[in-house]
Amino acid sequence: MSKIIDSLMGALDSIIAFLPNLIGAIILLLIAWIIAVIVKKVIVKALGALGFEAWLQKKGLVDADSGKSESEGIIQTFGKLAYFLVFLLFLPSVFDQLNMKSVSNPIKGMMTSIFEFAPKIIVAVIILVLGIFIAKVLGTLVKNILSGFNVSRFNKYVNFGDNKESIDIPVAVGWVITTLIGIFFTVQALNTVNLSVLNQIGEAIIGYLPLVISGAIILALGFIGGNLLAKLINKSTGNAMLAEIVKYLVIIVSVFMTLDQLNFAQSIVNVAFLLILGAVSVAFAIAFGIGGKSFAEKQLNKFSEKIESKNDQHDSNK
Repeated sequence: MSKIIDSLMGALDSIIAFLPNLIGAIILLLIAWIIAVIVKKVIVKALGALGFEAWLQKKGLVDADSGKSESEGIIQTFGKLAYFLVFLLFLPSVFDQLNMKSVSNPIKGMMTSIFEFAPKIIVAVIILVLGIFIAKVLGTLVKNILSGFNVSRFNKYVNFGDNKESIDIPVAVGWVITTLIGIFFTVQALNTVNLSVLNQIGEAIIGYLPLVISGAIILALGFIGGNLLAKLINKSTGNAMLAEIVKYLVIIVSVFMTLDQLNFAQSIVNVAFLLILGAVSVAFAIAFGIGGKSFAEKQLNKFSEKIESKNDQHDSNK
């Protein structure tokens, strides 16, 4: 009986000795709860005063007529995240107070990693936001400058099909400038985070960017050259159909050259280009050699007469 009483007294002594630790842990949790509630309310009130929800609705990121309660809003979500973050910061101290080192040590290690990594994330976000702002400003500036010089009058040289205003040069150039600068700042933000995977992605993007730029230049020259050559042929021969055929052939060649420049399935692209070029050549030869012999002769005679009339006019002017 005395052994049982001694065991009970020992357990009671352990409980009494542990009570200060338990009370200390409860006090820490109470302090954490008070601070978490205060931080949550401050964040919610501050974002509400700044009109953050209205700004999100203006940008179309939040549906104003979604019918969600106030507790389900995006501002409340940020408040809840801050609430749980405060509790997470107090957890290691709570478990230390309870002498639970096996639980508190991993949490401390995780928190240390988070605090070491957080500044990199913040800097990356700042670079990304600043870069997007600069990219939009410069893109808009270039677009307005080109519009001021009335560069849009050259849109007819980059049209495709019957739509003569399919591409607006100032808008297109402004968009390209915005995209390139945005990509550059995005890569810099990824490098700031300093993760091997993200660094490899950034290096791949920067390495591929010159190919994209050269491909875009080739494609633009193809559109411009095709339209200029089509206008020249139409003016010289008066044959609109022939001019359109030449224009589309030049555009097709530029498209395949762009794909080849981008290293996009080069073997397939080369084979496809040869097949298309061969098919067009055979179709052209059959059409003019068999079915359109008289038409071809008529067009050649028309072209020859036009050249002779120009030569006679030139001689008479002398």
